[in-house]
Amino acid sequence: MFKNLEIKVLIIGLVAAVILSSCGDETKSLDTAFFGYDYYPLEEGDFWVYKMDETLIKQEGTANESSIYYMREDVTERFINTIGDTIYKIQRSLSDTQNGLYVATDIWTAEKTETGAYRVEENLEFVKMIFPFQVGTSWEGNLFDNLTSVNIAETSVWVYKDWGDYEVGAKGIPFTVEGENYPRVTRIDQADIKNNSLERRFAVEYYAEGVGLIQKEMEIFDTQCPCPGESWIEKAEAGFKLTQTLVDHN
Repeated sequence: MFKNLEIKVLIIGLVAAVILSSCGDETKSLDTAFFGYDYYPLEEGDFWVYKMDETLIKQEGTANESSIYYMREDVTERFINTIGDTIYKIQRSLSDTQNGLYVATDIWTAEKTETGAYRVEENLEFVKMIFPFQVGTSWEGNLFDNLTSVNIAETSVWVYKDWGDYEVGAKGIPFTVEGENYPRVTRIDQADIKNNSLERRFAVEYYAEGVGLIQKEMEIFDTQCPCPGESWIEKAEAGFKLTQTLVDHN
């Protein structure tokens, strides 16, 4: 599970291991922030609550639907799989309000190792981070066919088409989400397809040190009309826009 990373990712891990093994006592003074582990905390009992601001393109753009709701993720338990990996179960629940009743919708899984952070979302495997990382580090983030169809508002959409590699766009920067100031944040650029008037693929995630994911943005749009001067929301015939922001955590 999660082991079919591309060769360049493995090389990064091997190079880091060689450097550390050759440094002897010098490793004692090595700044652990270099590795980036603290940007992806993962332990039983962890939870995060997000505000979800979403617009769905429905009926070929004639009946778009915008909504704000809340999603809670709870790390409920961990188990050892058949090859010895420690896997964490993440229960996802939805509510109309932040302090309302949350109804469980599905279970995703996650794993964190010395070389990477991984998630399975709706049976799709993602490499969220690799360790260690610095600005400019890139890797294959989607461990599945990028032409996998996803049902969006009763329409089949290639959400991950042409995403390419993930890349660390920033590390250790200050960032504010929902009025909360986070002093050290890493930005993971996942997709940003430019110069295409018929397809829009944009995705970015922000992780705060010691907290985890604090913001996610996605714009996935398809249209048959270039329609110069119109926004993607105006001309899109399929897809969605999502802004996910952290409002509570432990």
